[in-house]
Amino acid sequence: MSRGMNENLTTTFAGESYKLTEYDLEQKIELEIKMREGTTKLLAACKHQTQALEAAKNLLISNERMNAYMTELQRRKREISINNTNTNISKGRLSLSDIRIPLIWRDTDHFKNKGDYRRFAVFCLVKVGAEMYDTSLLSPVDRSQTDLTFTDSLVFNKISSDFKLKVEVYSHMLQDDLSIASAPRRIKNTIHTSISRTVGKKLAASLRDELNAGKIGPNFELMASASLCLDDTNDNIRTHDLKIENTGNGRHQLPLFGHFCCRLAAQPNCMTQETYSAFTYVPDAFVKGSCAKDKKSWTKCWTQLVAFKLKFWIKHEHFLENREPDTCMSINKNTVINLKKSSPVDIEISSDHKDNNLILRVESSEERAKWYKYLAQHIADSQRWKQSADTFMAIQLNEPNRHSYVPTRHGSLYDQTPIIGFNVENEEMKDPKKVLSYMAGNSSNSSSSSSASSSPPFRERSSSSSSFNKPRVSRLSAWPFSRNH
Repeated sequence: MSRGMNENLTTTFAGESYKLTEYDLEQKIELEIKMREGTTKLLAACKHQTQALEAAKNLLISNERMNAYMTELQRRKREISINNTNTNISKGRLSLSDIRIPLIWRDTDHFKNKGDYRRFAVFCLVKVGAEMYDTSLLSPVDRSQTDLTFTDSLVFNKISSDFKLKVEVYSHMLQDDLSIASAPRRIKNTIHTSISRTVGKKLAASLRDELNAGKIGPNFELMASASLCLDDTNDNIRTHDLKIENTGNGRHQLPLFGHFCCRLAAQPNCMTQETYSAFTYVPDAFVKGSCAKDKKSWTKCWTQLVAFKLKFWIKHEHFLENREPDTCMSINKNTVINLKKSSPVDIEISSDHKDNNLILRVESSEERAKWYKYLAQHIADSQRWKQSADTFMAIQLNEPNRHSYVPTRHGSLYDQTPIIGFNVENEEMKDPKKVLSYMAGNSSNSSSSSSASSSPPFRERSSSSSSFNKPRVSRLSAWPFSRNH
């Protein structure tokens, strides 16, 4: 088959694939339009706060999805116009979990439970291209809580290695609590009993405009965002920067610290899915080692390329029985493959360890072309996926049948962070009153010392007593929001 015919077939297949994806996106846009219309009607009929919050959240997400689908549609049109259809790019899965966002209340607000009266409803929206997921809705969030804890595990499929993941934090300040925050609504409800009817109508209209602001139901505002990429992936929970977005209305601003914790794991598909397998021939010394009788003879093996390794089984039955391979060879970014000119069925595989070089012999030249193609693809994937190809990162699956509305929280980031210099084995330090008095005295004694030697302000606020009831942690040697932690 000529090169021109191959190019024509590729263009034809790409065009057909584009039509299918275009139809799929158009169907999704139509669905979101219907969802938006239904949610708007539901929002107007809601009488309870929980229903209104959920409806407002779903309406916002539906609008965001419509915008993302239309942007993706335009992007795919540009790609097909320039014939940019690379089908050899390896895909993978992405998992975001263990999201915890610290809040920065004043000492009097949190410890003495007075001062800041505000209460919020908060959720996160996570986007990768046109695909997006939302977390559960936390409500109410008030001064008694030192951090936002989301137990959701969000999984994205068919993700390329150059992905850009965006985390957006949305919040709405609740107005119907029994505090000064609900003063406008309570004044509106009782205004007819305290002032004249004429003045009452004018004041009630003003308050109504302030409360509704031209919109139906609760209005969630973007408070902060963060952008993560492949370099931010890790098998453990890490700390990342959080960019504060909404600084115009300080009264509605969620008291964010400017950082958040999460576990972002990436897993290339070739980590768990077989790339290729077939019978090959390798030197006896490679599979049998010192037990090989003839160093120049060859052994027929069932060979599998998966998880950036070549795995060899001397007996195919052992592979079918899921036994461990007889030997392995790593295929990574440092691997070099060459086609042996002296033989049409040999592939020379060299690694960074000179003692682990291999001559892989296959059954035909066509089979050699296949092996060379898949080995080259594996090496390229190792370069693209970086640490995700070097370390296996487990993907936490989505939680089934989760309820979006979460009225309570589980634990506190502050409570689980002990103060530097405290030993929890000291019984006196388990008394919260003695801890607070110790902190007060310690801060006054250290006022004359240099500012560099003092602990960070966030640490000084981490004096909740429950952290000292956990004997498994006696001392914290690293700042919890350090890049090296």
